[in-house]
Amino acid sequence: MNTATPEPEVASERGRRADLLAAYRVVVTTDVQRSSSRNNDGQRRMRRALEECVQAGAVALGVPQEVFEPVDRGDGLQVVMPEAVTLVDVLDTFVEGVAKALREHNQAASDAYRIDLRAAVHVGYVDQVGGEWSGTPLVHAARLVDAPEVKHVLGEAGDACLALVVSDAAKHVVDEGYCKVGPIGYRHLAVVVKETSCDAWWRLL
Repeated sequence: MNTATPEPEVASERGRRADLLAAYRVVVTTDVQRSSSRNNDGQRRMRRALEECVQAGAVALGVPQEVFEPVDRGDGLQVVMPEAVTLVDVLDTFVEGVAKALREHNQAASDAYRIDLRAAVHVGYVDQVGGEWSGTPLVHAARLVDAPEVKHVLGEAGDACLALVVSDAAKHVVDEGYCKVGPIGYRHLAVVVKETSCDAWWRLL
């Protein structure tokens, strides 16, 4: 019997992937509210719990784990969705799956380990070079998730555990009536973060 382990081949698979240029994808950036107030143990627990919640969203989508690769941002995760995942999938299924997992986590956790999450959804053309994603949609989503008003409304939200922010481009899909939550469920937001000044839309879950 061949007992050789395949791990080195698996580990190098990402490096052998062909680069992708101008890939049209849905991107999601998340950020944990008040993450910097946690000590080292709290940071470790937070990151483990957040990854589990985001993976729960992928399970709700039916996306295989091997093609779902969140990038750790320290206080959040960044996801470039697989090509087959649409904006409707993300807004109707992924976000709801993450929120459900967050609620379950918070019900079982003490106040010190509660997770309140901001999540920004955008869509556009990104590149993957050497296994790493880049592009202006990722930058834009990072600006949306850092909007001060979103931080404020989530901090005052009571039972809500997730503040969802969608870009103007993503909101067009909502306006067309494709999603479970229609335009009336969102509130307008004027985002001014660093060099970004734009319209966005938010709702609480």
